[in-house]
Amino acid sequence: MMEDDPLTPRRFGIVLPGNAVRENLDLARYADARGVDSLWVIETRLSTDAVGPLAAYASATDRIHVGSGIIPIWTRNPALVAQSFATLDLLAPGRVILGLGAWWEPLASRTGVQRVRPLRMMREMVESVRMLLSMEGPVNYDGEFVHMEELYLDHGELEPHDVKIYIGGVGPRMLRLAGGIADGVVLNNYQTVGAVRRGVAELEAGAQAAGRSLDDIERVKLLLVRMTRNKKAALQAIKPRLAQYLAQQPHIEGPSGADHELSERLRAAIPWPATYQQCVEGGNLISDELVDSLTCCGDPDEVRARIGEYMEAGVTVPIVSSPNRAAIDFMAQGF
Repeated sequence: MMEDDPLTPRRFGIVLPGNAVRENLDLARYADARGVDSLWVIETRLSTDAVGPLAAYASATDRIHVGSGIIPIWTRNPALVAQSFATLDLLAPGRVILGLGAWWEPLASRTGVQRVRPLRMMREMVESVRMLLSMEGPVNYDGEFVHMEELYLDHGELEPHDVKIYIGGVGPRMLRLAGGIADGVVLNNYQTVGAVRRGVAELEAGAQAAGRSLDDIERVKLLLVRMTRNKKAALQAIKPRLAQYLAQQPHIEGPSGADHELSERLRAAIPWPATYQQCVEGGNLISDELVDSLTCCGDPDEVRARIGEYMEAGVTVPIVSSPNRAAIDFMAQGF
């Protein structure tokens, strides 16, 4: 096929849940056999841990990369992060991606975490974890948040751990930092094509400032892909979850393109914690047009076209949320 043929196979990933892991092991194996590039587990809300499910999915597969998308930098000591992901690398050598994020309000403060200078903390986390994973000897690190003295991974192995580190970036400063120090970036769900394009520009600026190229940085983007003959019903089904995110995670408002007045109305309608019915009622405030601008929804041609828009905006690997075998087969055919 020609390089610009819309059906040219490209790399893509999937998100699998941290719960119901047993039920999803067969889907992980199927994705592995179909050549899916990567499998991600999300930990940003207080839902499930990512490390345990990643171990299960890694042990059930042979070639697919497994990554956290993302784990918060505030909830684990850097030594524990290095220890956990070194363990995963021993299980699935060369297949592990450590995705780190700065977390978000109000969840962080509700757990007692004070997100002071998250950019500094992110840099120190990435640097110190890399030093431990390199297995080059005892690590000494004296940062503002991270302090290590003669520390090393004592698991009996000598080879360095080939664990790629990605940063989950939303704001421009975090994206510029990712461009400077990360192997890749994880772009969230519910971002417009325009927001992704602007984010990739910040990423490139950070890369250039560090003497790097944008090509050095993988850009993965979580996408809601829904192939359907009843697009209106599909859009309606997405609204409760989108409403909850806009109400409870204010940092999503800008990249989503949601009107601030709408976000305020959603915050008034959806408390913390919220019932599903409250999310449904909040979802009724959201237009079909907003949901459509944030998802890849419709018939196969519509879905391919929207994925293409994200790719043109700078995404290198689209990550399909909540996939089934049909979605994996569709993506494997090319887009």
